[in-house]
Amino acid sequence: KECRKRAKLRIFFLFNDILVYGKILIMNRKYIKQRIIPLVGLTVESLPDLEEIKNRWLIKSEKKSFVVSTATLIEKKEWMYHIEESTKFAEMNTCRISNEEPAAVWISDKATDVCMRCEKNKFNFARRKHHCRKCGLVVCGDCSKQKFSIPSISNKPQKVCLLCYKLLLSKERKKLEEQRTLME
Repeated sequence: KECRKRAKLRIFFLFNDILVYGKILIMNRKYIKQRIIPLVGLTVESLPDLEEIKNRWLIKSEKKSFVVSTATLIEKKEWMYHIEESTKFAEMNTCRISNEEPAAVWISDKATDVCMRCEKNKFNFARRKHHCRKCGLVVCGDCSKQKFSIPSISNKPQKVCLLCYKLLLSKERKKLEEQRTLME
């Protein structure tokens, strides 16, 4: 699994309604810190290989989206196929299809040395990198002062960049106006 700082070894288990992944302790064979992703609304998408990381693909869901890679191309194709089939099966059995847009894939910390929004502020030990929870870009503190409720991610308001904040606020205002119009 590609994380914001580096790739990390994770083990995945696919069930008929959920995908589970987490850390692994090789010696004791314990699986710790598991994360559970419901298959309803989950999609997979093939990604081009990078020079240092091959067989990459994207897992997108309402709660979390991230890039994974496998040891071989055959393994990648099999995982993608089985996840797609299991997702179809889960959606048929629950008679539910997700209308939510998937969570953003976070851009790697190594991808930039400057804020991806204002492009002015250079990151250093005093100016930390932050990730917008809506778009996934690496932004400076000045561009990520806002918080907004994103129910598909968490019950608590999440840190978002200024552009996403304005878009979310505009969307919410439009929704409230539509509700008021229906009430009249």
